[in-house]
Amino acid sequence: MKSKQKIIIAIASFTVCSVIFLGALVYPVFHGVLEDHKKVLAHKREILQLKEDLKSTHEFEMLSVQYAKEFGQLEGLFVDSNIPIAFFRFLDETAALLAVQIEKSPGAAQQPGGDRWPSFEVRLAGRATFPSVMAFLQKIENAPYLLEVKTFTISTRKGEVEFSLSLKVFTKSL
Repeated sequence: MKSKQKIIIAIASFTVCSVIFLGALVYPVFHGVLEDHKKVLAHKREILQLKEDLKSTHEFEMLSVQYAKEFGQLEGLFVDSNIPIAFFRFLDETAALLAVQIEKSPGAAQQPGGDRWPSFEVRLAGRATFPSVMAFLQKIENAPYLLEVKTFTISTRKGEVEFSLSLKVFTKSL
């Protein structure tokens, strides 16, 4: 063999050995480093998210303490659906104060699709003088409860006014 052929065979052997070495040893190590890098980045993102969640939780706790009184007042706007005695007492006392005769007929608690809170309907019928009925309606609209006047009808009969109204009263829970 000539020396040129020996050099070409040596270079080819070195190249083949280098490719095998790179393929067998360096590529898996490089691939493993890339996978580990991706895992480290995912953990860093998770840690950042946890820190952000912790910060948001701390801010929420501070706001909830700051507005605890307001949340309590807001909770007081809802009628207890299981025992709505306080609400009916309010209606009776207001009617007695204004000399309005009323009859109440409450409905069952429910949560219609468009409402955020459960509610029940109360139908009121009664009679009194016109100013008393208007004052009674105003007291109901300014009640310390979250409610909505759905319907209101009024008619006069022998110097008195007869009325009927339907109220949607929002409750704490079903």
